[in-house]
Amino acid sequence: MRTGTIFLCLTAFVAHAALTRAALASDFPADFAANPAAVNMTQAPKVVVNSGRLEWTPFNRDLTHWPSLSYDDKRPTLKPRKVMLSEPLNGDPARGRALALARDKGYCIVCHEMPGEDWPGTVGALLLHFKKNNYPNEQVFQQIFDARAFNPNSVMPPFGTFGILDEQEIRDLVAYLQSLD
Repeated sequence: MRTGTIFLCLTAFVAHAALTRAALASDFPADFAANPAAVNMTQAPKVVVNSGRLEWTPFNRDLTHWPSLSYDDKRPTLKPRKVMLSEPLNGDPARGRALALARDKGYCIVCHEMPGEDWPGTVGALLLHFKKNNYPNEQVFQQIFDARAFNPNSVMPPFGTFGILDEQEIRDLVAYLQSLD
């Protein structure tokens, strides 16, 4: 079931990209998920439950200046950043969960399986029972801030380096993850 859903999502993504390719500036890759006629150009797929279809919904901010996951996206990006977390964490797990589900912020559910969610991601590590891993807060903070500090080929967005999440929001996400029994 998951493999079929992934294939469907990728097929729809490529088809959608092909339709919008001609209208985009030449520096965007052909498979870039954008529509110049949409609000803020950038779009996200949304699964229509039990239909086998995707709907494309606009993001509420323009993401076109950030690199995409396309192999053809050769635009330069900010260098990886290593940061230090000063304790205490002072994060709010409830705000962290909200950020993990927020389409304009973390949107962790797209890649990661999280407790209590119907549409789990299949690309990233499972976040179920995260607490049992006993990862130090500093390591989790760095992973969210800029995973490229650990793995230069990571596909996880550098949320802190790119300014998608601020320091407190990352602290809240760390607190949420560390609370998952």
